[in-house]
Amino acid sequence: MSTRSMNDDTLEFFGILHWNDYSEAQPKPFDVVEPDFVEACARAHESAGFDRVLIANSAHRPDSLPIATWAAAVTTRLGFMIAHRPGFIAPTMAARMFAMLDRMSGGRCAVHIITGADDTELRADGDYSTKDDRYRRSHEYVEVMRKVWSADAPFDHAGEFYRVEGAFAHVRPQAGIPIFWGGSSPASIEYGARAADVYAFPGFPAAALREPAREVLTRARALGRAPALLTSLRVLVADTDAQAWERAHAIQDRLIAEVVDNGRFPIRPGETRRAAIERAKAQANDGALDGLLWAGITRVPTGRPALGCLVGSHDRVAAAIMEYHAAGFSRFIVSGYDPIPDALLFGEKLIPRVKALKGARCAKASTSSA
Repeated sequence: MSTRSMNDDTLEFFGILHWNDYSEAQPKPFDVVEPDFVEACARAHESAGFDRVLIANSAHRPDSLPIATWAAAVTTRLGFMIAHRPGFIAPTMAARMFAMLDRMSGGRCAVHIITGADDTELRADGDYSTKDDRYRRSHEYVEVMRKVWSADAPFDHAGEFYRVEGAFAHVRPQAGIPIFWGGSSPASIEYGARAADVYAFPGFPAAALREPAREVLTRARALGRAPALLTSLRVLVADTDAQAWERAHAIQDRLIAEVVDNGRFPIRPGETRRAAIERAKAQANDGALDGLLWAGITRVPTGRPALGCLVGSHDRVAAAIMEYHAAGFSRFIVSGYDPIPDALLFGEKLIPRVKALKGARCAKASTSSA
């Protein structure tokens, strides 16, 4: 495990850093690269008090490391959760790349291991391995990287997927690099319990995450490990519940009109555009509410994952986040639909409320145990 403590009870909030000013609510061509936006978005998250930003990765996205490097150069405190897919470069080389960014940024680098659950997507990068093979490979990849980060002399490694002789790095991390790991399959949990400093889950309802979170922690503790837990939440807040829902429905209406007009939600023979829009809205809203967790945006038929978005007033959403904290989660990716304004809004209104609730809960627990 990293020499940095991951198993404290500190709340940490992460944002998302894209390579252009994109969200579902404001689509933009994927091939548009906006360095000024990367800079402005990173600075906004830093000024708003976020601890890190996630820079995602996939078989078609731009590489995450140059984005992180650009953002690190224009910030001083903000950390980076850099999504990285094992199997395409040597773990020794990856370890040196991340170590150098960590040192140049003053210790702000973390690596999010993206093993990949979609066989079809992986084939776009020429990977035809099975999912179980990939998880074993990811675990060994992390093992080799950590050896590079910690070894004070050249070392050899002979494993199932990697064999190196005399591996060594002249530049090592400032204080270890945290490893994030995500997934809900049995293989992901098995190997993530062994490798993760922080185990990441998608933003399902808190009650649905209790059992898989318990399984990860139980497996990890049997190995003498204690990873922190993270979940990723879409968030849509305002001063009142009514204002938040007004914005949520406005975004949904705009997205549904978009997918009907561009043919991704086909109009049936004899059906009017308005009828198709109402049918798409009914489909998106069918069973889409679980407490404050609303899937009426993410279920708009665009092929996006059917995960929920917390919708409500700052106070109600803060209380909902504390339900995840009660389930053992201490790291939260919170992202909205207007990247920079939402990051600033969360920093001003939401994050302080969550931390105040946590402080009050800890104070009450101390008083009760005294």
